[in-house]
Amino acid sequence: MKDRVKSNKRLLAVLVLVILICGVFAGKKAVTACAQEELFSIDAQLHSQNFSTYDIQVAVSNQGENWQGIARVRLENTYYSLSCVYDTILSLPQGSTKQFLVKIPKESFDDMGASVSVSLLDKENKLAASKVFPNIFLSGMDLLSMGILSDSYASLTYLDMEGENLYYNGTELPIKLDKLNQDNLMQSLENGLTFLVIDNYNTSILTDTELERIQCWVEEGGMLIVGTGERAEDVLSGLDFLGIACSKVNAPNEHPYQDHYDKNLVKMYMAELKDVNNQYNTNLDILGLIASQGDGAVELVPYSLSKLVLQDVESYVYELLVPVNSYTKIVYDSKDNYYNNKYVISRIFRTFGNGGNRLNFNMLKVIVILYVVFVGPVLYLILRFLKKRDFYWIAVPITTLVGVLLIYIAGRGFEVVDTRVYSVTIEKLGTPDQDAITYMHSYDAGHKEWMLQLAEGYGYCGPLWSDSYNISNKNDKYHSRIVKEGDRISFGLNPSAGFEDAYFKAGNMENKASGKILLDIQPVNGMEISGTFTDEKDIVVLGMNGTVTNKTNWDFEYFAVIAYDTLFIYDNLPAGETRDLSKAVYLSSKSYDNVVEDYLHGYMNEIYRGKETKDVDFIAALGIGVSVASLQEDSDAKIVIGVTKDWNKAVDDNCSETSYGCLYSVQ
Repeated sequence: MKDRVKSNKRLLAVLVLVILICGVFAGKKAVTACAQEELFSIDAQLHSQNFSTYDIQVAVSNQGENWQGIARVRLENTYYSLSCVYDTILSLPQGSTKQFLVKIPKESFDDMGASVSVSLLDKENKLAASKVFPNIFLSGMDLLSMGILSDSYASLTYLDMEGENLYYNGTELPIKLDKLNQDNLMQSLENGLTFLVIDNYNTSILTDTELERIQCWVEEGGMLIVGTGERAEDVLSGLDFLGIACSKVNAPNEHPYQDHYDKNLVKMYMAELKDVNNQYNTNLDILGLIASQGDGAVELVPYSLSKLVLQDVESYVYELLVPVNSYTKIVYDSKDNYYNNKYVISRIFRTFGNGGNRLNFNMLKVIVILYVVFVGPVLYLILRFLKKRDFYWIAVPITTLVGVLLIYIAGRGFEVVDTRVYSVTIEKLGTPDQDAITYMHSYDAGHKEWMLQLAEGYGYCGPLWSDSYNISNKNDKYHSRIVKEGDRISFGLNPSAGFEDAYFKAGNMENKASGKILLDIQPVNGMEISGTFTDEKDIVVLGMNGTVTNKTNWDFEYFAVIAYDTLFIYDNLPAGETRDLSKAVYLSSKSYDNVVEDYLHGYMNEIYRGKETKDVDFIAALGIGVSVASLQEDSDAKIVIGVTKDWNKAVDDNCSETSYGCLYSVQ
């Protein structure tokens, strides 16, 4: 018994010793890792933004030994933290500091509240250091500051939503109120207010300098909210830059259309506000007028905010603040119209060749069915007719070999040896300050990560839209990856299945096309669009009164004209030639907002039914050009888009690329 007790004690002592040793080594490892991180200094900030990208400037310093590896930038948010990583190959000698830009296409994410993490990984992919930068796209703000300029400040304190957070550009932030007067107004504007509320206040007492500063603050990105009501003329007296006039103030229960008002608003003084320059839209939830102004936005309500008696404060403030925020440039531009059209773009892309994972096996199916039918009763009947039934057991294996050979030959067309890329490059002629944008649909037959290097001149790349890549395998560290080494960029995918689609966007500033596409519309009897009867049937074929001249070096197999809320499609415009526009191959007479959708469901469907297969790729490529050009340009613009094949390859790597170019001009 004593021996057993001694044995148990020895065993317990050994276990304790093992645990202590493991703890020492684990602590040593943690201390080593912590010490290694302290050797690096990491900083990141939003450097700039333009129509296409957010540019994050990263600075890394190394106080330890010479180091080589990658700096990985990842967008950290609730839904897509595993989506895409942006890697930059770095070499950091001891005591050195490196700065570089990471350009992220705006379509690659839609959460302005996202944080950014920067990690340093050595050649063995081990973590050397990391740091998270919260709300980097919102300049790191952790609250929303709201200045209130009013003679009734105490009646407006509900605007902080009683301490509740406001959902603002993808994150939840509290609202901090500041009571403003003429003495502290200028300083508050300089300190970066998020919102400025003017209500029940005579703005004519403000100096010209103060009023000009309010206007500049809005144009620099501020959000101005104005309450009017009974004192509408006083409130608007100094705010001429708003382009709003008050024609009348209606007493409670006496204003027109009161049946459409909330019962609380019926009891309020209501100003009749006139949009002098026709620039405002209506926020029906609160009866407000709302418009962008410079980088900021303005919202006015026809009543006084200080007189409201609210049952649901949180809902009202949300409906007041969120819409005006959506009209600021940082949000309005970041939404980028491609989000509204991503279904159309992906649908059009899938018509290229055997794009996507839906390969056309119809011919294989026919061969297999014929083989199954032929090898059985049909073969027997043939041999019986020839009185050679004894050869049946010899004919069956021979027929099987022939069938296998035919299936093999037919199946060779579906063999995917290299990664396939279908690219369409869209470029606006005559704009050297804009990128040539390339849209790519890519896939590989395998189930392992693939990477491809872009051609020279490309300055950025990223997923075409953020929600294309929802990770099903949570063990994956990322789904798509962008790697920059020197001036060259590579893009790739870590697929969760074979033949998985990947959509990317890349920008090229260096390889720009030259030339012009001239549109000359000549109204006849005041009509720009004309109609002619066909010879065979009493059908009117619409066209335009004018010409298009191709002053580029490329032949356009098809081209499109968008004008007067109508889309016209034509074919065959060689380089240097002029085309009469009086008769279009196809046209859409729907409203401008539906041009792309109608192109997809109208013209492309007609192509499938009546054109040869070789034309479908041209039509699909032109559809991408129509989509991009029509959504980027003003609805009143007249746009000409031409499409040509065998464009400059976007990928300088081992892959199978089919490339098209779309050039367009606007007038």
